[in-house]
Amino acid sequence: MKLIKVEAHGFKSFAEPITLRFDGGVAGIVGPNGSGKSNINDAIKWVLGERSAKELRGDNMDDVIFAGSKTAKPMDKAVVTLTFDNKDGQSSINHEMITISRVLERGSGINQYYLNGEVCRQKDIKEIAMESGIGKSSLAIISQGTVSDIAEASAEERKGIFEEAAGVSKYKFRKKEALSKLAKTQEGLDQIALVIAEIERKLNPLRRQAEKAKIFIAKTEELRTVEVGLLVDNIKRFGSRYEELSTELEGVQETKNDLNNRIKDLESKISQNIDFKSNLEASQREISMKLDAVKDRLNNLSIAIARENERERLIVEGNIKVDKTEQINAYKTLIEKSMQRIAYFSREYDLISKRVADNNEILDKHDSELNLLNVKLNKKENDIFKIQTHLNLLKQQKEGNTLLYKGTKTILENKAIFGKGLKGTVADLVKVNKEYSRAIEAVLANALQHLVVEKSEVAVKAVEFLKQNNGGRATFIPLASIQPKSVRDDHLLAIQGQPGFIAVASEVVQVEPIYIILSQFLLGNVIVTETIHHANHISKILDNRYMIVTLDGDIIRAGGVIVGGAKSNTETLLTIDLKISELESLLPGIQIAINDDKAKQNEILNERRTCLELDSQLKNQLSNVVSQKSAEQKILDELNLKLKNISERELEIKADSISIHSSEADLEVLSSRKSALEADFRAKHERINSLSQEINSAQVLKNDFESTLRKLLESFSEKLSEKEKSKLLLDQSRERLASQYKLTLESAEAQGYKLEMSYDQATEIVREIREEISKLGNVNLEALEQLVEEEERYNKFVKSEEELTQAKEVLESAIAQMDKIIITRLTNIIHDVNNEFNDVFATMFGGGSARLFFSDPKNILESGVEIEAMPPGKSIKNLKLFSGGEKSLIAISLLFGILKARPLPLCILDEVEAALDESNVVRYAEYLQKLKNKTQFLVITHRHGTMSRVDSLFGATMQNRGVTTFFSLELAEAKKLVDDVQEDYISARQTK
Repeated sequence: MKLIKVEAHGFKSFAEPITLRFDGGVAGIVGPNGSGKSNINDAIKWVLGERSAKELRGDNMDDVIFAGSKTAKPMDKAVVTLTFDNKDGQSSINHEMITISRVLERGSGINQYYLNGEVCRQKDIKEIAMESGIGKSSLAIISQGTVSDIAEASAEERKGIFEEAAGVSKYKFRKKEALSKLAKTQEGLDQIALVIAEIERKLNPLRRQAEKAKIFIAKTEELRTVEVGLLVDNIKRFGSRYEELSTELEGVQETKNDLNNRIKDLESKISQNIDFKSNLEASQREISMKLDAVKDRLNNLSIAIARENERERLIVEGNIKVDKTEQINAYKTLIEKSMQRIAYFSREYDLISKRVADNNEILDKHDSELNLLNVKLNKKENDIFKIQTHLNLLKQQKEGNTLLYKGTKTILENKAIFGKGLKGTVADLVKVNKEYSRAIEAVLANALQHLVVEKSEVAVKAVEFLKQNNGGRATFIPLASIQPKSVRDDHLLAIQGQPGFIAVASEVVQVEPIYIILSQFLLGNVIVTETIHHANHISKILDNRYMIVTLDGDIIRAGGVIVGGAKSNTETLLTIDLKISELESLLPGIQIAINDDKAKQNEILNERRTCLELDSQLKNQLSNVVSQKSAEQKILDELNLKLKNISERELEIKADSISIHSSEADLEVLSSRKSALEADFRAKHERINSLSQEINSAQVLKNDFESTLRKLLESFSEKLSEKEKSKLLLDQSRERLASQYKLTLESAEAQGYKLEMSYDQATEIVREIREEISKLGNVNLEALEQLVEEEERYNKFVKSEEELTQAKEVLESAIAQMDKIIITRLTNIIHDVNNEFNDVFATMFGGGSARLFFSDPKNILESGVEIEAMPPGKSIKNLKLFSGGEKSLIAISLLFGILKARPLPLCILDEVEAALDESNVVRYAEYLQKLKNKTQFLVITHRHGTMSRVDSLFGATMQNRGVTTFFSLELAEAKKLVDDVQEDYISARQTK
């Protein structure tokens, strides 16, 4: 494998892109001190995986990036690329040309390797370097310091050179990795042994606890079967009795209401009749008094008329002499009586007028009550109209699916295509009480419109249908595919006693048994609380693991995100049925109230008609009184007139005549009045008798009703008490079934729970099972799960132990195999290099001998490699006693011996001959020519003897301070640069 090109940009002093091309043989790089020529060596080491900034003559890795100069800005990236010719197939990479690149960016942390343009690992580059012998730590890259290290190194340190030459570096690296893995494997085995021992200590007690838990669970399940059967029987029995009593009580209530209404009507009628009778009796008494007065007046008038007639006869016959004064007094008496009658009529007028006014007040009261009733009726009828309008709107929305998305609506309108496989929307299948509607609505949100299907094939068919008909999009939930979600028992136990906790959301909805898995899938891991404060507290207890929703619909999502605030009052798919039911339930109550108001209205109208009839009667009586008073006033006026104008004789005669006529008129009026009063008296008497009979009959009927009502109330009270007791027992049974067994009656029956024995037998069995459970004492219900977990852990660790034991054996076998390879290769390399080293040593020193040997031949893996050298004319064997130049020449001889025994594809020599004198430099350079057929050399030098014997030459210079540039030189043209370099070298030596 041959290096044919080096490219660098941004690395150290290479601010400008540089490219060096090589054709094999010996290539030299020359340049003044500080020109950056050795940076080529650093660049090659760096791209081959060097991680130590110190090895690259820096403090940290960012120091390899060009830091800037007076003429050039700092750079942010360093890139170096090596291109190799791999036609000899020395690398396992199956390419004729191999490029290796490394990129480092300042501050970003990017430090990336590339192999043939593809990103790779540093380990991949290291593998290539080790298998080809151009690794960063091998003999392929040697500096002046490395030469000194070889000569002065200990036997153990020197051994590394031969390991590189023998190609065992990768085996040592793999062995190191294997030993590391072996140590970790042994550590793992030790830890597993401790864990297995710990588990074994736990298993026996756990097995006993698990057996006890099995018995407990079996007994608990047996108890559950009987107790749930009892509860199911109780719920059905108490529920049936509760319904019977409710029906009976409804009938009793109707009868009670009817009796109360009848009693109320009778009481009202009796009260009215008693009042009417009292009025009639008072009127009758008044009429009787008036009748007696009229009778007295009639008798007096009859006597007076007879007397006046007799007197008139006597006057006419002249038998009686009438005194004028007596006549005048007679007229005055008549006038006084007439005035008394007028006063009587005035009193009658006032009395009747008062009764008319009182009756008018009652009529006004009736009008006011009727107006109020009309207002109430109008409001209630308006309420019914609004409710009915709202109901019609909601029903239209539901029937027309106007609340649904297009896709959902399309599928439902074509549900016949999908048959029984399409179950409906989530909103159709999940029902919820009003108090939880906001919470469930907030959680499900758009999921209310998700379509529930039997299996995924139906969903696929529906999706295809939507696509073909441009029907929108919809979400489907296949019952056969979903899994229930839940809140862990320990988490649920931790929050059940917390303030504000209500339930898991799946427990507050109602679904048919086949859809329980749907409710658990959608709501099984959602918790319901009263308020957002309670939700926040519980969420913290559970470390934000679950979604929590409040009754107002505020949500704390899993992870801690909070959603809340005011929500619209419009109805949704979930609440529309609740709202329809709520509105429909309002209508009967309002209609009953309207009927009651109309009944009250009719009652008032009937009373008003009675008042109007009385008003007519009173006004007729008032008219009669006015007529009678007017007639009497005329008589009075006539009497007053005639009293003035009569002559003494005429007065006497006329007075008698007038008196007679007046008396006769009075007699006629009084007789008529008497007849009217007698007729009125008889009518009122008959009416009073009739009312008395009606009152007595009504009172008897009322007493019968009240007796019936008392008996009914006693029965009602007993039935109500029994109903409340049944309701209490029913609720207790339901509550216990829900809280203790998380079941409803429907789900319990669906699971086959029923009472298959008598109630007493079941009760006795429950008692016996509870005693058996009590005898078990404390039971660790987690023991079964813990046992399974521990046995699984035990089996897992036993299996791991077996696997690690096998891995350990494999690693030990691999290490032993690698040790054999390393020993064989080290033995061979020492043998092969020994022969070449002695020859090279003799050539370089002009004679003498040298050899290599293991410091501990019996333990080659741990043994170092010693060097014994004897130049011509010297008997020194210890390297430490040689001069610096001699040490360098011995090290170079060893290097050349290794390269002859194990040629490397590339060797970079960085001023390794610096310590040699000129004659030895020439020998060094000439020997390179002997080796170049099998090894490509890249020589960095400033020695004339080396420069003059290379095959190609590159010059390094800094035309701009801090920026290195390279250029190719022909050997003839390089003399001046060589001389300059030599002068620099001599000057540097003199300075030292």
